[in-house]
Amino acid sequence: MVEGVLGFVLEKGHSAVDWSTRPLPEPWLRYAALDVELLVDLRDALEKELDRQGKLEWALQEFDAIASAPPAEPRKDPWRRTSGMHKVRRRRQLAVVRELWQTRDRIAQRRDVSPGKVLSDTAIVEAALALPGNVHVLAGLNGFGHRMGRRQLEQWQAAVDRAKALPDSALPQPGQPVTGPPPPRAWADKDPAAAARLSAARAGVTALAERLTMPQENVISPDTVRRICWEPPASVDEESVGAALAGHGARPWQIELVTPVLVDALSVRG
Repeated sequence: MVEGVLGFVLEKGHSAVDWSTRPLPEPWLRYAALDVELLVDLRDALEKELDRQGKLEWALQEFDAIASAPPAEPRKDPWRRTSGMHKVRRRRQLAVVRELWQTRDRIAQRRDVSPGKVLSDTAIVEAALALPGNVHVLAGLNGFGHRMGRRQLEQWQAAVDRAKALPDSALPQPGQPVTGPPPPRAWADKDPAAAARLSAARAGVTALAERLTMPQENVISPDTVRRICWEPPASVDEESVGAALAGHGARPWQIELVTPVLVDALSVRG
């Protein structure tokens, strides 16, 4: 954006270095300073362009929504996002992933480092699939190599053993309960009328976004469109559709622009 708006090309030579290094070398400090030096100028230029396009008020509403948003709800079962989880099928193996993930997270918090620096996701999945019976077997798995000391191996083996000792009733269930509408590809079979509404809504939002020269997801969240098309208000009019949009967190400017589009789309019959 700096290059496109202001015409300056920023140096990228140190973007991939280890920024936890202390003290930071002088060239890195210069790089970091130069990387933000033009941000105020960029902000001013973008503000002028938004004002020229009549979109400044929309942007201010977005900024206010971000600034006043409550903290995100804690993610349920965050260990399920471990990379490679699709390989883990059995409940006992899932329990090993959970126990290793939670152990790793506690250690990372205590050390104040990222969890991946304590133990890789690959290692967690490898241990879950192998269900090692002792540290010697564990040491032979990918991610638990010769650089890991005996004490570290023992703490990971202890986590595996805790998971293996759990009664069946305490094992995690495979998958998570699905909330919200089903994937759109299934709509035609599950609810043809909803599929027709979604198709019309997508076409309307696409046309609106093209007129505004904006990305469709900025005009309105695709998830919001799906949810309203799957479960539309009891009476389809501008007031009820606008209230539904507001209930899903749409900003006033979005509600004003998108409500007529969705009213038309929700009136479509499959």
